[in-house]
Amino acid sequence: MTYTVAVIGLGTIADAHLAAIAAHPRLRLVAVADVDQETLRRRGEETGVRGFRDYHDLLQAAPDVALIALPHHLHCTVAVAALAAGCHVLVEKPLAVSVAECRTVLHAARRASRTLAVSDTAAYHPGALLTGRRFRAGTLGRFLSGLHHNVRFYFHAGRPAWFLDPAAAGGGMFANVGLHRLAQTRACLPGLAPCAVSAAVTRLAEYPVEACTSALVRYREGGAMHYEELGYLPRPAWWPLTNHYLFEHGMVTFDAARWRIATCTGTDREEPLQAPGNPYTTVYRDLLRRLDAEPALGPDAWESAADVAVVQAAYASAAAGRETDLTAPPWRMDHF
Repeated sequence: MTYTVAVIGLGTIADAHLAAIAAHPRLRLVAVADVDQETLRRRGEETGVRGFRDYHDLLQAAPDVALIALPHHLHCTVAVAALAAGCHVLVEKPLAVSVAECRTVLHAARRASRTLAVSDTAAYHPGALLTGRRFRAGTLGRFLSGLHHNVRFYFHAGRPAWFLDPAAAGGGMFANVGLHRLAQTRACLPGLAPCAVSAAVTRLAEYPVEACTSALVRYREGGAMHYEELGYLPRPAWWPLTNHYLFEHGMVTFDAARWRIATCTGTDREEPLQAPGNPYTTVYRDLLRRLDAEPALGPDAWESAADVAVVQAAYASAAAGRETDLTAPPWRMDHF
C-alpha cells in the first residue's frame, strides 16, 4: 500500500525528511506547508507539490500521513489537529514540550485510532539497536551503569531564535539535543523503566536556556545513566566524546563505524556498523512497519513522551535541589 505524505514545517530539518520520503516507493509527497511565503514558494518549486500557508487548509486535503517539523511548542496543537483530521502523524522530536502536552497528543491518537510516531534518528543508531538486541536476548546480562557525554556549542549564530526561548523550545540544550542521548539509551536498554532523576543545570547570564546539564537517571530494574550536555563553548578537536554502557557481562561502546565490547572473560570484540546515508530513511521505514502493523524498530510514542518527562523532571530536580521521582503522578508516563 502507498501512503500520501504532507510536510508541515519547512525549516532546515525538512531537507532530510523530504529526501527520505522521496527514497521510499511506498510514500508519495502530496503537499507542504509553511508560514513563510518565500520558503513555501521555493519548496513548492523543488518538490512540485501544492503548498499551503495554513496547515488547516492542508489537512482538508486529507493526506494519509502528516509530518510535523515545526518549533517545539507547536507540536501538540498541530498533531492533535492532524489526528482529528484522520491523519497518521509523525512528529519531529520532541513529541511536545511538557508532560501534559505529551499526554494530550497520546490521548488524541488513541481516540482517532491513528498511528503516532516520533522522529528521532538517534533511536535508530545501528550501535544502539545492536546493543538493544543483545540486551534483550540476555547475552549482556544486567545493566549496571553508563555515561553519555556530549559537547556542542549551543549558542552559535545559526541557531534559530526560538531554540533560545524556554517556552518555545521546552527548555534548552537538554530538551533539544539531550533528547537524542535519551532516545539512544532507550534503544540500548529496551524494557528498562526510568524511576528517578537528579540533575544540575548551569546557565550563562546572557542566555535564558541552560549552557550545561548534568543528569543522573536511575532505573526501576537497577543501574543508572549519567548524561552530560556541555554547550557553552565549542568542542576542542582533542576533546573526546564518550558513550559507554556497563553490563554484567562486559563493557559496551560504539560510534558511527564500530560496536565494541570488553567482556568479563578478558576478550575484546568489535563489529563493523553500517550506517544509512540518510538516517531518516530508517525513520520512515519504521513508520511503514507501524502502519503495516509489524513490529517496530524504534520506541513507541509513549516511550518518547517518557523521555520528555525525564527532561522536564531533570529541570525540576535542578530547580528544587533534590531528586525527582519519575513514578509520581506529575511525571509518570503510562503505557499507551
